[in-house]
Amino acid sequence: MSSGNRHTQINLLKASAEKLSPQHPEASAVLPALLSSLVGGTLESTTKKLISKRSRSPTDDTDHTRSVKIPRLPSISESGTSSFTNIIARQESPWETYKKHFDLDLNSPVTVAQGKAGLVAVREFSVAAAEKALYMHGRVRHSNIVEALDAFTTETSFYIVLEHMPISLYQIVESAKYPTEPELAAILRQVIDGLAYLESEGLEHGSINCQNILVSTEGNVKIANQQCCEKPQRNREPRDVRALGIITMELMQKYTQDNGAVGVDNLDRWPSGSDAVTFLLETKSAGSARELRKHALLRHGDQKEVLMARRLDSSLPQSGLKADEAEMLQQFTS
Repeated sequence: MSSGNRHTQINLLKASAEKLSPQHPEASAVLPALLSSLVGGTLESTTKKLISKRSRSPTDDTDHTRSVKIPRLPSISESGTSSFTNIIARQESPWETYKKHFDLDLNSPVTVAQGKAGLVAVREFSVAAAEKALYMHGRVRHSNIVEALDAFTTETSFYIVLEHMPISLYQIVESAKYPTEPELAAILRQVIDGLAYLESEGLEHGSINCQNILVSTEGNVKIANQQCCEKPQRNREPRDVRALGIITMELMQKYTQDNGAVGVDNLDRWPSGSDAVTFLLETKSAGSARELRKHALLRHGDQKEVLMARRLDSSLPQSGLKADEAEMLQQFTS
């Protein structure tokens, strides 16, 4: 695609602030049960506010005469067995292979693009950050971590092509309605499985929050931004576990406590003896994600069917979308 072509820019975080959780054309069957029951409002009246056209300067597609040095990457299976493999970063712009559709703001800028196999997300990194980003995206591989598909390097930038994940938990937090306990469990189970995997590899994410936990059209919940991963420091609180408490609290009541306390205020919605509340409180003391994994809240499988139990009868402006993605979010009803 020529750099002079136009594509759409959508700021999902802004959309969320307006309580339009999955407001771009891709937030589809991700949480059909969750989104249809959590997200209020109509899309048609607000889509125009969120979508704008802009042209890209030819300077955006940089010269390819030099490239970032690419390290040799280990690819680690979900079982924890490591094997080293070469992941080739092509010395060209990704826009020679992928066609830009629109930009999203999912904690950091991402361009949704069309490839031969479908939609992907293209994230740009500085040359200085390229080596660690490529290493971690190649090393960290798990069903609950966003998968890296391809890599490109130009004179001034490095790009990683990732599987397309339509929305983040931030949109759910900013939406009008609340998850049920089974829906909450279905989300947290998958996040914890991803964190437990990182622990098994001697890593922690260190920056996990609602903005970098993403959801797919199949109800999969995955951790993004694995370039943040590093070895945890000894004798330090488990940062990911403590951060999970904040995430859980935000999902349960849409906000955190001003004094840093972990808990919920509405005991009618979340009774004090419920599995959700006891899980939340356990995030204050648990020493690992594997320890949290044993909690009663999470003993019912990954429960993806809970997230996919209902569909929305709706349609969106097509913008080159797949039919199952475009059907979901023109309007939201409980």
